[in-house]
Amino acid sequence: MAEYKVEKKKIVFNADFKPSVDFFPKQYDLIKKYDEDFANWELSGTSFTVQDKTDHCSATVTHKRIIFELDDANSKVDLAKERISKILRLYSESLPIESFLRLGVRFFMFVPMQEIKKEELADIIQAKLFANNEELNEILSEKLNDLAYIRDYSKDGFLYHLKCGPMPREHVPTWVDFGENKHRFETTKEFRSYLDSFPEISIFFDMDCYKSDVVFGDADSFLTKAFDNCLQTASKLKKYILGA
Repeated sequence: MAEYKVEKKKIVFNADFKPSVDFFPKQYDLIKKYDEDFANWELSGTSFTVQDKTDHCSATVTHKRIIFELDDANSKVDLAKERISKILRLYSESLPIESFLRLGVRFFMFVPMQEIKKEELADIIQAKLFANNEELNEILSEKLNDLAYIRDYSKDGFLYHLKCGPMPREHVPTWVDFGENKHRFETTKEFRSYLDSFPEISIFFDMDCYKSDVVFGDADSFLTKAFDNCLQTASKLKKYILGA
């Protein structure tokens, strides 16, 4: 039986909190705090972005939001958690955060498939995730070319937004927001090489796990549980769809 693995290609973290006007005169002090992990930085006036082009990650920091992005994430899940935790701690040392309006972790994951057409993969996913009703099929189509499974749900105190479907490599930039990739890659050629590393055809999981009204002291616990929940859900869905 073939062995199918879930590849973690990108992680995005988002923290929203109460705005602080004190952020603006302290931007340079915050940048200095982050320079141990992020060699490069860029200041826009109302925000700054610190950049690590070796591990392909960046953090954009404003007076009310922090966004962390990590590309080529397959072997760097623990690094992502460590960087995020440290970014939040250092920020709060300068500008205390009592609680977060929202914390969210988003994983872009891919299960590479071999020698299968997109339409065939769509049929497999439809058989597992959709009601295969003859009357509905007659109304909608003679042949299924593609599909996307989208589900908003809650479980164990977390909220989720899930997207799943067949993913040809050429469609990846449409479904994955790479943002300012110059913040995480030295050259365009290096970024193109990263895009070329995506599977030619795969099952795509875009999973956003989030919570509202999280006290600062619970941020690390949120990270651990959110990361585990996303990875375990993707693994279970992969096994449910493919049987392996």
